[in-house]
Amino acid sequence: MTVPGLGRKGQHALRQNRARRLTALVSGLLAASLLMTGCGDTEPSAAGPVAETRTMTLHPFTDEGEPAAGLRVIQKVSARCAPSMLSPENERARRCFTNETSVAMDPCFVPDRPVVERDPDNEAARELGMKTVALCVSDPRQTDVTKVYVVEETPTIEPEPSLLDPHWSLELADGTHCVKALGVPEIREGRHLSYSCDDGGSLYGLLDETRKAWRIHHRAEGSEGLTVSEVRTAWR
Repeated sequence: MTVPGLGRKGQHALRQNRARRLTALVSGLLAASLLMTGCGDTEPSAAGPVAETRTMTLHPFTDEGEPAAGLRVIQKVSARCAPSMLSPENERARRCFTNETSVAMDPCFVPDRPVVERDPDNEAARELGMKTVALCVSDPRQTDVTKVYVVEETPTIEPEPSLLDPHWSLELADGTHCVKALGVPEIREGRHLSYSCDDGGSLYGLLDETRKAWRIHHRAEGSEGLTVSEVRTAWR
């Protein structure tokens, strides 16, 4: 494409700039795709009907225990961690607490093999010793993460089969993303609020996994009633 008013050098610079932007966009998309693994070779898409719900597990570390490509550590803290409540069947998922706040970071994920690093900014924590590190996210699409220096870890136990939902995030057929909400005392049509969604709405009750395309009850923002929505992707 030629832009009127630009000379030969200007046109060449414009083409180079567009090429750099395109390369950066493609690189970013490729990096994001490395964060998730699932049952197939292609990433979930919000286009078209749901033939079968796809289950995914977030792996934010490389084989060497470094943050995966595309992730940016924006905060570092020392914390004590226990098995995750949002992702109870994922043996790498944790729920972490710092001394400064009672708010839990959940889910956080530890690498396959412990990575022992000491918090350079926390002398008291350094004296306790380090167990491993963890990376915490609030959304499976998130690229900004919190790095946790784990100073104490409650041993994980083999999860027992239960009626609890093992998934911490869902993507609906229309592309809406929802994250599990615990302890919200809201009930509609006999179903408890179980997920908060980025469209301003919520999900209620448990997943219906009796079909290939799982379903769950969805309340859109501003609506009083529930509708049944298909689930495209479920993250453990």
